[in-house]
Amino acid sequence: MKRLLPIALAVAAVALPGAAPGAYCSPLNCAASGAAVSANLLAARPNGFTGVAQVVDLRTGKVKWRLPSGILNGRTLVEQSSAHEVTWHDAVTGAVTGKASFPGSADTFSLVGVSQDGHRAVLMQRVQGQSMVVVSKSGSTSVDLPGKGWDFDALNGNTLYLVHYLARGYEIRRYDIRAQRLDPKPLKDPKASSTIWGAAWERLASRDGRYLFTLYLAADGGAMVHQLDLRTSAARCIDLPGSGDFGAGTTWTMSLSPNGKTLWAVSPGFGRVVGIDVGTRKVRVAFRFARDHYGASSGPVSAVSAVSPDGARIAVGVGGRIFFVSLAHRTVIEGVRREAIAIGYSPDATRLWVVGKGEQVSALPAL
Repeated sequence: MKRLLPIALAVAAVALPGAAPGAYCSPLNCAASGAAVSANLLAARPNGFTGVAQVVDLRTGKVKWRLPSGILNGRTLVEQSSAHEVTWHDAVTGAVTGKASFPGSADTFSLVGVSQDGHRAVLMQRVQGQSMVVVSKSGSTSVDLPGKGWDFDALNGNTLYLVHYLARGYEIRRYDIRAQRLDPKPLKDPKASSTIWGAAWERLASRDGRYLFTLYLAADGGAMVHQLDLRTSAARCIDLPGSGDFGAGTTWTMSLSPNGKTLWAVSPGFGRVVGIDVGTRKVRVAFRFARDHYGASSGPVSAVSAVSPDGARIAVGVGGRIFFVSLAHRTVIEGVRREAIAIGYSPDATRLWVVGKGEQVSALPAL
């Protein structure tokens, strides 16, 4: 794994399209994004990871319903609905599926994550010490952590994956909820350091909840994908090409093939397409195209992407432009200019739906 240089907090904390006016926070949290919640439904998140969700019917382009601010995982959105209550919503039907109370209040605890199956919520106390509470519809479990510098990464079964911030960089640690025990050793790629540098720029989970992919970006634009197997706790780092241009690095966007076997990463700024074999954790496909010159002077941008239902094409929206990638021909062409909060292909792959600001949804021919 290439050594990602530390990225200054002032750079990692940037304003991006979709963030509230004057808001500054990590692009992972603030950047507008979209996520498929079923074969026919796309959830558009104009205000970032914890914001509201507009559920769009990919057959018609109509907004079917709106979900409140919360964390979306698969078809489930979890909302911290009051000072001491969590509410579960089904993104496919729009219905409330359950509520649960937790000890403490919103003054001390805030929602930070959802389990991979969507059944449990994780809340963290940030003011006094570092404690968490894991809440399900049937009860709650408290988690007390030593020292400070902790944050949520993922929850699968009884294993809570945590980010532990160090003086320089951070590492991933495991906590066994049933045994109430923190693993003394951090997770690591066998061929790399356990310490991760750079900023967590984008995150994507596999549809079955097994894998968590995090794209880390360095100050020089260098990037790598951290692939975490949540069943086996195996962590791997996969380098992405390109460096020397932070603005170009911010155009990386990830999407999964329909069968979940290939993770695609595309960067119009570097003019790169990379296909990573999820099973072997190695780059299987890589090709270049004419790069679009996003420079560091223009600042970071937010990119979104979608794979066609047949897995043959990838659409990328970045900087008010739409790019179409043909994987069979290894070509990339630019479509019409269009601002995109989220994008998704129609089930028959003939149209690309583009969700813009103000819930405006428009159709483009799928090139």
